[in-house]
Amino acid sequence: MFITVVNQKGGVGKTTLSVHLAVWLHERGLRVALIDADGQAASTRWVKEAESGITIVTESNADTIIEQANNLRETHDAVVGDGPANLAEATRALLLVADLAVVPCGTTLPELEAAAQSFRILRSAQLVRAGNQPAGRLVLNRLRSDRFVLTRESKQAAAALGVPVCDSVIRLREAVADSPGQRSVVWRMGRRATDAAREMTTLFEELYANGHAEA
Repeated sequence: MFITVVNQKGGVGKTTLSVHLAVWLHERGLRVALIDADGQAASTRWVKEAESGITIVTESNADTIIEQANNLRETHDAVVGDGPANLAEATRALLLVADLAVVPCGTTLPELEAAAQSFRILRSAQLVRAGNQPAGRLVLNRLRSDRFVLTRESKQAAAALGVPVCDSVIRLREAVADSPGQRSVVWRMGRRATDAAREMTTLFEELYANGHAEA
């Protein structure tokens, strides 16, 4: 199973979701690898401290990403890809090998339009692969907890753009924002992170079910 997190827009939470997902899968007893295709290598540094049992590959070259992904599939149960903040060749490479592509996005129209562009690239990858892989899911991320109407409207707008949306959402919470600095994941950060941990777990259960079905 290969789940990649991509979006042409930066600052939407790709690395946070990638690291949390990799650790969550590892804690389920799976052999997990993370491909860090972002030139800043933020997820590499984070995972090294958060969970030493995860295999890390830091690579931005498209051809090498494809080669490494195929190798990792032979030795691991799950591979997570952390894509760069653009539609570079590294992003296309991840989409050519993934079973499921997760596109995190905020609720503003520009963010939704950027996500829609990412899905157009995803559909190009599906055409190259002559099938429906990778499947794609948009995740509404960093939502303000008091903006329930906006969340509903964002889901409707995404659907109008032809983008499949996860039922689960991730709200803007202090614990999530603090997790990179602590080099940890929210469910290891005590009682103050309970709500964030619950949301992450609910999302990953949904993504895991989708990714496992596609793999």
